[in-house]
Amino acid sequence: MEQSVKFTPSGFIRTLSILHIALLAGPTLIGGIFYFQSKETHFSFNDTEDVFLIVVPVFAISGLFLSDFIFRQLIKKIPSKDSLRQKLARYQSASIIKYALLEGPAIFGAVAFFNTQNLAYLLIAGILVLYLALQYPTKDKIERNLNLRGEEKSQFNRPNQPLD
Repeated sequence: MEQSVKFTPSGFIRTLSILHIALLAGPTLIGGIFYFQSKETHFSFNDTEDVFLIVVPVFAISGLFLSDFIFRQLIKKIPSKDSLRQKLARYQSASIIKYALLEGPAIFGAVAFFNTQNLAYLLIAGILVLYLALQYPTKDKIERNLNLRGEEKSQFNRPNQPLD
């Protein structure tokens, strides 16, 4: 007997939440492991010979701006004629890209810390992780970002009702 999986709003939010937590866990664990393995750390933005002092902040700022910019562009491109299910699938893809653009520079910052023992890089990675944590998907954020109205909003507010 074939068992079919029903796509529901609550299932969508749960799946996106799990993906978010998984992408958040990577830099958090890596940063924590690197921190607890370090011996003689220091905090400095003054080492003029350290190329990471330019690269890590540039990657971090680029990740912050690009994640938001690309997310907004992808959301804007979702056709209004798409079904709610199609919109949610595109929203999930846009969200994963957003999370990855924050996760990458955070991991890079943690690796820079591990290589140099400079806590400044771990601080930058921590700020990115914090911002990524604030991007946790909620029902309200999804409704607002997708600008759900009328029947679509009603459908989305029935959490266990399968979507077509």
